[in-house]
Amino acid sequence: MVCMAASPRGRPRMQETADDIVASVLATAGPRVGTPAYSTRSLAELTGLSQSLTSRAVGRIRYPATLEESGGPGAPAADAESLRSDNPLHLVEFRVEFPRISIRFAPVRSRATVRPRLFERRASAVMAALWVSGAAAWSAERTSGPALEPLSETDYVATWVPGEVPWERFLARVSQLLTECERSPAAVPSTLLHQLAVRAGHGLHGVRWVRGNESASEIAPASDSNRVTVAEFPSPGRSERSRWLPRVELSATEQIAVALRKEMTDSGFAPGDRISVSAMSERLGLDPATIRTGMRQLADDGLLVSSERGFRIPQLSGADVIDLYASRLHVGMVILRACAGQPKHRLLPARLALGALDAVAKQGSRTDAGEADLRFQQELAEASGLTQSARSFHALTLRVRMFISILQLDYSPAAERLVSDDRRILAAVMEGRAQEAVRIWRLKQDNAVRHMSALAPDTFDAALWESLSR
Repeated sequence: MVCMAASPRGRPRMQETADDIVASVLATAGPRVGTPAYSTRSLAELTGLSQSLTSRAVGRIRYPATLEESGGPGAPAADAESLRSDNPLHLVEFRVEFPRISIRFAPVRSRATVRPRLFERRASAVMAALWVSGAAAWSAERTSGPALEPLSETDYVATWVPGEVPWERFLARVSQLLTECERSPAAVPSTLLHQLAVRAGHGLHGVRWVRGNESASEIAPASDSNRVTVAEFPSPGRSERSRWLPRVELSATEQIAVALRKEMTDSGFAPGDRISVSAMSERLGLDPATIRTGMRQLADDGLLVSSERGFRIPQLSGADVIDLYASRLHVGMVILRACAGQPKHRLLPARLALGALDAVAKQGSRTDAGEADLRFQQELAEASGLTQSARSFHALTLRVRMFISILQLDYSPAAERLVSDDRRILAAVMEGRAQEAVRIWRLKQDNAVRHMSALAPDTFDAALWESLSR
């Protein structure tokens, strides 16, 4: 992520790191940012940072104009260009149309109940979403898409277009307009916070929120903006704008795999069904040669069947399921033992992923629970510090996702158990109890393999599983 300003003397790197960590937590909190779980003290406990570092980070995120001064939280810096109105403002529109971000405010017509602390938490979440978006590094060149619609001139708009205004000045403008708002939760609605939290890992691409017209703000019914959980995890080793908030940046092969799984879920594809290269090309907007190359790679990995007649969904046996889960079991054990020796801040992404899984368990779709659980597991793999094990685990996770789609598994009835298991695993890892984490992991994989095997065409081979899972 692009550094926004100089840090306080004496601890430059420490404060910058704390800023990024805290911003990642606030950006992904959604409407929950107003709960006690996101107080300064709770944030310090969650991240393993000191309370002074955490408090300073929250202030620097909320009031970025102070970065050029002492770096402390303090009050918002005076802005000679700020425009005060007779009435307080509220946020009415938030649009991200690459390469432009537009945030519009308007005077409040009817007053709401003032709750200053809750408002400040919500305002901080908005600023945090911008902080981790990576927009400061956007190119000014627009390569595709329709022309941007002009915005009507108004005193209460903050607009960012690369090359037209410094990023720091844009952030300061947004911060000042938030300061001009009515200090009530209604000024920054929950529906906006939810969209920002969901799209935080996508650089905020696709956010289009309009007050009073939230249903029309959605990009499309099937868009990832409508998903409760975070998107699929990119392969390890990918460069990221923020190591605390991994970017969703998939290769062409991974895009094809994701599209295939969605197609199988939406269209009810079954083992043996043919997959059309031309249909995939149209769906993804990639040329047929790229699609064909990616599908050949999936076939080489055993995720598709290739023949002279094209590509088909593979048939799965109970032995395939047992083989896959036994491999993940043992790689996962290595990962958990390594995680137990890591400092707390390395486990922050896993803790955020667990929060996403908890939200999914309450309101997600039938596919969300399984995906959020797999994301949590992959975050643990990344936190382990074992590059080769993380790569192996990622490859196995791609296969699990394909198996789930082929067998049409529904994990929603087991969502509460997934949350419980993952919470206990994370607690054990953070307390350095590696063997306890491994014990829970074994039980979790035993439940998973039996659940998946129940839908396989042949009988579950308990003896084979027992011998491979020792």
